[in-house]
Amino acid sequence: MTLRARLAGVTAGLLSLAFLVSLLAPGSSLAGPIDQLRDRVAQALTLSPATRPPGLRQLAGIAASRAALADIPSAYLAYYTQADQAAEKTCPRLRWQVLAAIGKVESDHGRSTVPGVRSGVNRFGCCAGPMQFNLTNGPPSTWAAYARPGDSVYEAADAIGAAARKLCHDGLAGPTGGRDPCPQVHGGPAEHRALKRYNNACWYIHQVLTIADRYTRAQPREAAARDPFVRALVANLHIRTTTSRGCNPARDLASGKLDLRVQSLLAVLAEQHTIRISCAHTGHSRYVKGTRRISNHTVWRAIDLDQVDGEPVSPHSAKAHALVVWLDRLDGPLRPAEIGSPFDLGHRPYFSDDGHQQHIHIGYSSPTQGGSQ
Repeated sequence: MTLRARLAGVTAGLLSLAFLVSLLAPGSSLAGPIDQLRDRVAQALTLSPATRPPGLRQLAGIAASRAALADIPSAYLAYYTQADQAAEKTCPRLRWQVLAAIGKVESDHGRSTVPGVRSGVNRFGCCAGPMQFNLTNGPPSTWAAYARPGDSVYEAADAIGAAARKLCHDGLAGPTGGRDPCPQVHGGPAEHRALKRYNNACWYIHQVLTIADRYTRAQPREAAARDPFVRALVANLHIRTTTSRGCNPARDLASGKLDLRVQSLLAVLAEQHTIRISCAHTGHSRYVKGTRRISNHTVWRAIDLDQVDGEPVSPHSAKAHALVVWLDRLDGPLRPAEIGSPFDLGHRPYFSDDGHQQHIHIGYSSPTQGGSQ
């Protein structure tokens, strides 16, 4: 049986399992929403193997949290776990949850509509597919090095399999010790090295491993505040906060509740500038001013900056202007969904109005729209 046929069988199996679980609840509708079906699958997976419904026993050991089952499309879940199982003997440290986290960060499991995911290449003209393989570096390119004959970078099964082979080649099949390139990120040196070769940034590794943990098990509320990446942000001398705007961004930052993209962006900005956060979550209004639309501040997906390199943000600030232009040129998981500033960039969803003359607002969209909460 071909790999594609086996994957189709796994996908069909997962869908049929969700169907079976829908029968477990008295009075449940067979046409119930898929999120309810996934939740029932998750509940069934918490049972001991002996008490699981027979159709679910084959899923024993995949360690999928309810968050994973609710977020990952069933076909993609099949591809991630299949790639993990295919590498089990030669690369036992590969985790399907890490593959899934990469898929979430890069393309929201193929759901993102940005250029390069389903066709063409990204805005930088180099990466493509749901796992965003580089087509231009080399020779050979990253995709050419790990794809198999006949594979397509836009086919999820092919791209996920190639990503698994790359991670194994880049460290997960090797020794566990050695130098850790990102000691401020939780996890081990081997996983850090492999992921850093996928994307050469510690913030990226933080995002991937945090999401992988969420896909593995429910996270206690206090765990985020103990994360070494969060503690490093709090201690970073290039990240300052103020309560002068009626907010309490220091407490928000220390809580670890800020969206992973916000945390990552702060780490990147602190490498280039000294910034002052004037607002994050606490103290900000629930709605966007003048509307009944929920603000991204309310759901921990936005920050305001009122100083850049010690210079107050204003229409006359060259440093603030340079930062806004840099933000506009970002691509990939760190590109904001909205920027409000004193500067009119001339295109949506970036904007300038009377309420954004003394600060830069940076916000991200819902994770289900292509992000990585």
